[in-house]
Amino acid sequence: MALFSETSTLITGPWRLVPPLVLAAAAVYLLLPRPRGRSVLWGAVCGVSALILAGFVCFRSDGAVFPESFLFCAFSALAVTGGAIMITQPNPARAAICFALVVMNVCGLFPLQAAPFLMAAAIMIYAGAIIVTFLFVLMLAQPTGFSDADDRSREPFLAAFAGFTLLGALLLLLDYSYPPAKPLADLLDRVDIARNRDTSQGIREALGNRKVLLDDLRREYRQVPSKVVGEKWGAAVDNLEFELDRTDTASLREHLAELAAVGRAIQKAKVAKPMPAQNVAALGRLLYSDYILAVELGGALLLIATIGAIAIAGRKPGRAVA
Repeated sequence: MALFSETSTLITGPWRLVPPLVLAAAAVYLLLPRPRGRSVLWGAVCGVSALILAGFVCFRSDGAVFPESFLFCAFSALAVTGGAIMITQPNPARAAICFALVVMNVCGLFPLQAAPFLMAAAIMIYAGAIIVTFLFVLMLAQPTGFSDADDRSREPFLAAFAGFTLLGALLLLLDYSYPPAKPLADLLDRVDIARNRDTSQGIREALGNRKVLLDDLRREYRQVPSKVVGEKWGAAVDNLEFELDRTDTASLREHLAELAAVGRAIQKAKVAKPMPAQNVAALGRLLYSDYILAVELGGALLLIATIGAIAIAGRKPGRAVA
């Protein structure tokens, strides 16, 4: 499955991101709190439609559904849904619980990216401490009298427009920086086919359009994991560009072989290494042995914050602050 596919929808190019973003912005605008009531039904319809359309636009299935792909889609959808409910929920306590839902689903994405430390740290710090502190403050610091501050939003249209414009800019940047996952393998297969041709003209025909080929090869340079290998890849692409204007078949084959060898090295470097066993267990041992002082200081800070919230909530109305 590839991210930001160019063939999964009839709309191609950057414009394929516009329909789901517009639907998502409309959903948030309709669901934001307002004094005269909200179009909850239409907002929910727009939100579900945006999620479905985003799935068609951003993802492409190559036939096989891997567990990692399914978990990524599930965690992402739940995190986005929880975030939308969090910012449109007028009840602060329920918004904090929705924030916990977002954090837990984001923590589910970290192991898929081989980042167990971030998963464990986010669970302990956010889901286990910060959100609990939010709930303590909300329960203890109860204001007196009625206030409709949580039942209305200031400039809902501008907020939705600005937020999703920024999101669209970030998605376009990701679309430009991280193209689909298979072009390198396709390019190397095309290079191998071209190397087997007998004439320079046949090699050029197998490689296809010269400008498109060179643009695709240089685009891969941004994703090379190693600087040394990246320099070799850039040099191989430059040599091939120079050689494409000549008619020496043997030299052209030699540079294609060089490009293929560097490309295979890049493919091997991109293969994710399995995480070592007992990774999280080793993290726990470090936190409660070498870094026990930092953990205890963090716990003491949260305890002081809780005591402060209780002290503020316990003051009688009209009592002067010392």
